[in-house]
Amino acid sequence: MSKEQTILQTFSELFCKTQFKDVPPEVVHKAKLLTIDLIGVSIAGLKMDFPRMMLDYLSSLRGTEDATLFGFKEKVPAIHAALGNGVTAHALDMDDGYRFGGVHAGVAVIPAALAYAETQQADGKSFLLAMVLGYDVVNRVSKAMNPSHLNRGFHTTGTLGVLGAAAACGVLAKLNKEQLTSAMGIASLQGAGLLQILVEGAMVKPLHPGKAAMAGVLSVDLAKRGAKGPIAVLEGEKGLFKAMADEMHLETLFEGLGQHFYLADQYIKLHAACRHIHPAADGVLAVMKDKKLAFADIESVDVATYPVAVSFCGATEMPDTAEGAKFSIKYSVAMAAYYGDVGEDRYVPSVVANPEIQSLASRITSRLDDGWAKAYPSQRGASMVIKSKAGAVHKVDVPLAKGEPENPASDEDIIAKFRHNAEGQDPQLVEAILSLLLSFENHSVAELADLMRQLQR
Repeated sequence: MSKEQTILQTFSELFCKTQFKDVPPEVVHKAKLLTIDLIGVSIAGLKMDFPRMMLDYLSSLRGTEDATLFGFKEKVPAIHAALGNGVTAHALDMDDGYRFGGVHAGVAVIPAALAYAETQQADGKSFLLAMVLGYDVVNRVSKAMNPSHLNRGFHTTGTLGVLGAAAACGVLAKLNKEQLTSAMGIASLQGAGLLQILVEGAMVKPLHPGKAAMAGVLSVDLAKRGAKGPIAVLEGEKGLFKAMADEMHLETLFEGLGQHFYLADQYIKLHAACRHIHPAADGVLAVMKDKKLAFADIESVDVATYPVAVSFCGATEMPDTAEGAKFSIKYSVAMAAYYGDVGEDRYVPSVVANPEIQSLASRITSRLDDGWAKAYPSQRGASMVIKSKAGAVHKVDVPLAKGEPENPASDEDIIAKFRHNAEGQDPQLVEAILSLLLSFENHSVAELADLMRQLQR
């Protein structure tokens, strides 16, 4: 960054001149897979209570018929589509993320970009480019702010997702550098998300990315009309950095900017729980498979892990809601042992109340480990000691959960997850959506929207 430019101006300058041909084919391919993944978790999210409340509310409003609310025949204003689809996409808590930033860029960027792309009659190439750039700014800024930002109690997806949503929509709108800088500045004023929802009120956690997606659309439309946002809103005297973090790592903010796209570093979730639970879930499943342990064989489990995992998911109280269970190491590990998976259909009241799962969960402990604390965030690991009722002791270390770039989910894993999340929908429709997304650069966003309106809620 030159001394004459602010952080947002530096991003805007690059984003305004980047073209689809500048993005490496492997990054384009991953962008398509991440879109498939997010559409899949959104389809599953349509069944859940809070998305249904939000979608029913939004569909009752009137306005310009601009964009598609998944599962609705009638179009709605783009800001409503971004909000509703953002809420739906995060309800399952199975969307992609970036471990160095503690953030889920996709759930803010993709719903905003799809909604705005419809208003622009954009093609798949334009959407994919906008998506890649939106992820880049979210992940880079979140990496610079964390873990301090998270430790202060902020939900990064809500606070910084606005940047990526605005960047993506601004690229689709073909804003110039000044307009795009203003749009991201206006969006930054609207970022919000408090992690009290991990303590109580977890049902409404998807409001954070939904509002971030909505803010991206709103901010670009305001910038197009001449609204001027603060251009030093991140690093300024009363900016976001000073307000929301105690420690910054700005030295990495622009490393490889324009050459390395941070979307490539995104992880995929294969369990429908908070990401900080995944190493422990992977560990218990691996030991059970390797040692041929049955659920009834397990006496106790001790999980030693990094501080953020314990602060987010290490509560000693037994969860009494499906949303709370998604943020409980002890409960989710017990559930993984009981079912052999941590699928989205496991987080329902009847399963949470299962006395056998509760019994094992009461014998599972989680604690801080200095080694994993020092390794975080390069590694998000857990060490597990699993004791059997026969007296055997099994130990396992999981440095990185499945789905990270260093321990990747295969294309087949991601497609299988998509199909599983879409169960209950017309199989021909599901395969049509998948086929289109796998070759999205050859299609229009309108074609995808036509398919999404055919989904059953």
